[in-house]
This record gives sequence, structure tokens and C-alpha cells, in this order.
Amino acid sequence: MANARQKEAYLEAGSCVVQAGPGSGKTATLTMKVMRLLNDSITPPRGIACLTFNNEALREYSKRLKRLGLNTTLNVFLGTVHSFCLSCVIKPFAHIYDSDVVYPIRVAPLDVQSAQLDMAIDEAGIKGNKWQVRKDLHCFRMWNLDRTSDEWTRNPAYASAIQLYESKIWQLGFIDFEGMILVAHDLLKEQELIRRSVNARFPWLVVDEYQDLGYPLHRIVNLLLDSTEMQILAVGDPDQSIYGFLGANPKYLRQLAERPDVTTITLDLNYRCGQRIIDGAEIVLSPENPRNYKASRGSIDPGEVHFIQVSEGLDDQCKNIVREILPKLFEAEFEPRQIAILYLDKYDGPAIMNALGEAEIPYSGLRDMRYQRTPITRWIEDVAEWCSGNRGGDGVSFDSIWSLWSSILRKAGRLSSEADTLIYMRHLITTLAELQDPDRKLSSWLNELDVELGIQSTLSLNNDWPSELEAFRELLRSTEGGLEDFNLADLANIGPTANKITVTTLHSSKGLQFDVVIIIGLEDGRLPHWGARTEGAIEEARRTFYVGFTRARFHVYLLYSGWYVAANGMKFTKGPSRFIHELMDELAE
Repeated sequence: MANARQKEAYLEAGSCVVQAGPGSGKTATLTMKVMRLLNDSITPPRGIACLTFNNEALREYSKRLKRLGLNTTLNVFLGTVHSFCLSCVIKPFAHIYDSDVVYPIRVAPLDVQSAQLDMAIDEAGIKGNKWQVRKDLHCFRMWNLDRTSDEWTRNPAYASAIQLYESKIWQLGFIDFEGMILVAHDLLKEQELIRRSVNARFPWLVVDEYQDLGYPLHRIVNLLLDSTEMQILAVGDPDQSIYGFLGANPKYLRQLAERPDVTTITLDLNYRCGQRIIDGAEIVLSPENPRNYKASRGSIDPGEVHFIQVSEGLDDQCKNIVREILPKLFEAEFEPRQIAILYLDKYDGPAIMNALGEAEIPYSGLRDMRYQRTPITRWIEDVAEWCSGNRGGDGVSFDSIWSLWSSILRKAGRLSSEADTLIYMRHLITTLAELQDPDRKLSSWLNELDVELGIQSTLSLNNDWPSELEAFRELLRSTEGGLEDFNLADLANIGPTANKITVTTLHSSKGLQFDVVIIIGLEDGRLPHWGARTEGAIEEARRTFYVGFTRARFHVYLLYSGWYVAANGMKFTKGPSRFIHELMDELAE
């Protein structure tokens, strides 16, 4: 291990919380610990359940474990919290007990969830901005697990809307993502046999990004720790909890760390950022309570924070990036893949993408609005890389392609025997071999891939991933508008191996790292948002900025104008973000 605290976490025999600051090597520590537990502490058929926040995090997690030699095995569950609740609790046990789960279990597509929720809001008589009401209802539902509590009954309109929504979803024969967690929680809470069975299968539960996963998971973890012999490894950073609108709260990781049966270890050495960048990030995060993280490289290459005021607004900030900042970075031999441009929300994205497009500077937006990034579209990108020749070594392996495709086939009921597996694997190999043409037009290649493999027909049979079929169809449609000029190699180069500038939001930058980070739109009223009036909302804005800031190894560029135009067309002149003022004052000392 790289340092003493990582080694301490690696060797800890009991339940452990690893509080890991940015760039502290937490993923390496986590994956090494998983491999140690499997090799030294857990005897098959017992195994380990590894949970993470979303499919993007899962993708990286899986790659790291495979590089360490972990092959697909029945005693290892690796997935999101939702998939754990569905696969390891609801499917094996819900039908045994009295529950509202309808069989066969079908996960509600997002458009169905949205339509039914809107109807429930209207029927409950709730007025106001629909987007805000949806967000508030989500948090209310996830924070109030006990529906006999004062908190639940104190807001009868919200309670009524949630119950109406759940009833509508059940009547249609669906379960939604939040429902999976709530049903799993109730089953585990009420049934000792289920808790014992889950513990028998998984003596260890490993949770990555614990601070992002919300109250129901926190309750599930405490239920299992209190009533079984299960042990936990929870890795996260309260300072990087930025999904409050989804019900996340940094206090849950802190509460877990305070348990007397849990050891807490803090990784405080930063292997990514220079010390000046670390110092700047801590100023914004908590001026009164510095974390005292240290750069692994000491005073060497401390990094730099650049403040750039552009008087003519957001469009001018983007022009400044294209005309001034990027040429200097390219001259200093920073490659495009080493640079990220981060923006605050969907209204800012088109401005920087248009500026880069007009300057013919290649960029890749992790959420670039051309199609959704989901497991199936990420898989298509991998297939495109493989068919373009980027395979083996640091490229895409056939095993990883087969792994996801076989999972989709299995969920669709098409792999019922070893003979089926061999037939479908051989067909996949043959198909990919025939589609190796990086210069082929993307629309033609993608349609033939669909016809040969039966992608749409297979996804239509998959009840666990209802949105994947629409995501694939959206990708197909994008080849007629947005990606109409793409060939196969262009799609292959959208992925993380592309030598292109990354353009994404502050929230979506989490988990990434770059030599240079450029952040635009840093105006007062935008960060923090003008509606962030509570202490908790301001703290979350600080954490969001902190996450983006600490993606950088060497340079952070902060652009602002002192004014902005809101989505409704109104102009606000309030000066730069308070975070800019705090950084200028403190870093100048």
C-alpha cells in the first residue's frame, strides 16, 4: 500500500469506515481490501456484496477489480444499491411474505414514473413548480420510512401524493427505483429470516461513496449491523456529498463512523492535487475548519489558481477559453484529454459546446445532450472501440463485452443452458468480427449490430432495466440528427480513451481527474444559487464547488463576469460568487 493509513484500512479485520479525501487513493484501497477479504477471510460459497452509487461508478469499480484478477463469480455481488435490493432481497424473498410486489417484477420506465407522479400531485391538490414539488416529494418519501411518524402525518398533502403514486405504480404492475429500496428496507426490518439469509450469503458488505446513498441504505446498514454478524467496509467523504436533491446527507457517514463497533480511518494524503489547489479548495469548503490535507508531492508543483474576470458575460467567458486559455495550455503541451471545462447547469452547457464547436476544438461531453449515457449505450461505445481496433492491453476486452451482453440475455430469459451460452457467445464473436470497420458510417453499423444481435428485441424482454430500450433507440435516432456525420471510429472516441477536452457539470465531474480544470459562470446568485438560503443549502454549494475544484492536478481557472442572465431572461448584477472573494482574500495572504 502507498501509505500507512491505506495499509491500516487494508489490514483492519472488523467493520471500518474509510473517510477518504479527494485524490487519496480510496478506490485503490477499496479494491485491494475487497480482494484481501475474498482471498483471506471469506470461504465460498459465502461471499461479498459491493455496492456503489451509479452505473458510471460501477463501471470503474468493475474495471479496477478485474485488473486485480477478480473474475465473474457467484459469491460476489457487484452493483448499485437498487440492483442489490432487487436481486438480493426482493426477488428471493418478497413473494414469501405479504407485500405489494406484483409478479413478475417489472421496473417502471422513467416516463411511466413521471406521468404517474404528476397525476398523483394533481389529485393530491399540490400547487407550485412541478420540478420542485417532484424533488421535495422524492426527499420526503425517502426520509420518512415510518409512515406512522409525526413527520409523515404532519404533511398530509405530500403523504397523500406519495401513496397515490405508489398505488398507481403497483396497479400498473411496476415497481420504481425508490420503491425497491423502501420494500427491501421493510422486508429486512420485519423479517429476521431475511436478515440472517442475507448475512449467510454475504458476511461482508462493502459500500463505496457512502455519503451519496441516502437514509434508507443507512437504515438497512444499521439494521444488519445491529441484528446480524455482518461486517461493513464503508468508503466515502462527507465533504463530497453533493446529491442532497436525491436525499443524500453527509451526516449518515459521520453517524456510521461514530458507532462503537466501527473503526474509522482517515486518508489525508492527496496524490492528485498540488498543495495550493488543496489549500484553495479547503478555503471554500470550510474557512473555519480546515481539513489539513497534504499533497503527496509536498511543495513540488504546488499548482495554481487563476482568477479571470470577463466583463461581457458567459458567452464571452467561453470565447476567452477558446481564444486565450486553451492556446496557452496547448502551447504548454497539455493534451486535450488532460483538460476539463466544468459548468453549473444545463443552461450553460450549450454556450461552451458552441464555442468549442465553432473553433473546431474536439470535446467530449459526459452529458453532451446527444444521447443518454446508460449501461447499454456505454456498452455500445465499448463495442465500437473493440471494432475499431482498440482492444487488449489498455483497450476493451471481449470478456467485458460478453459480460454485459450475457447479463442482458440472461435477464431476458435467453440463456437457460450452457449450450445457449456457447451459441450466443459464438454469435457475438462472429458478428463483431464482421463489423470491424472504423470508417463505416455509424448509422449503418449500429443498425446492422441491432439486427444481428437482436438488441431491441432482447431489451424489450428485460424487466430490470426498462429504460435501456429507450436509451438504445435514442442512440439510433441520434445517428440521424447530432451524430449523422459520425463513423464508427468517432463513436469509439467519445469514450474515456478519447484525446478530447471533457465538458461536463460540476456534479458529473465527481470521480474524475485532470491536469487542468476550467470552471465557468461563477456569479453570485448562481453559486451558491440565489434560492440557497439555509445553512445546509450553502454548505452543499460549497461541497459542489469543492468537488469540481479538486479534480485538478496542476491548474484551476475560475471565470466570472459579475452578472448573469437567468433562464427567464432577467439580468442580475450581484458581482462574482462569494467563493471567488473568499479565495482571493485567503490565497493572497
